Amino acid sequence: MCPIGRGHALLLALFLFAAPAAQAQRGVQLEVEVPAAPGAGATVTAVNLFADDDMRELVRSGFPAQLHYRLELWRKGGLFDDREHHEEWDVVIQYDPSAQRYRVLRRQKEHVDDLGSFATLSTARVLLERPAKSSIVPDHDKARYYYALALDIEALSVSDMDELGRWLRGARGGTAATALGTGMRTLMLRLLGGEKRHYEAKSASFIPANIVAP
Repeated sequence: MCPIGRGHALLLALFLFAAPAAQAQRGVQLEVEVPAAPGAGATVTAVNLFADDDMRELVRSGFPAQLHYRLELWRKGGLFDDREHHEEWDVVIQYDPSAQRYRVLRRQKEHVDDLGSFATLSTARVLLERPAKSSIVPDHDKARYYYALALDIEALSVSDMDELGRWLRGARGGTAATALGTGMRTLMLRLLGGEKRHYEAKSASFIPANIVAP
């Protein structure tokens, strides 16, 4: 076997170094911007959703995908920080094979919003990646705060399908369209690796009294 030349070795090293970096760049990215005005909440942005190949194929195969957001507002303390407020919301996207459309729903507490249907997963993702405003704000003007965001993306398992069906029927008064039978869904979910994907981000720290109104 011929030894690898110095130039080839360098190219190979550059490729091995760049591949993980490129993969990380394509991954889901979260950003939490501090309030832009007094009395306002943070702005949350998630981009490169469904960059994971397995998760994207699960959605295209008819598995509903749930995006669960949890945003927490923390007040910095001496030894320990205190969580002052938090809010959670879910977004579900499901492919309807009969209409050949991707339907998007948003749920916060008991309120459900139908955000529409889209011809492609890419166009649905544009909606999902729009910046969202938070409603939780600091209680103290002169304390130092930061926001912590967690996002879980998962393909819903068979045990979740009944709950999703009730959710969909409550949102529009219809039944959830599915591309696969229950048994096939279970098998595919195991084969394609439908476990939960977890992502986190934290904002810069800020003092509300230092925010200047535009």
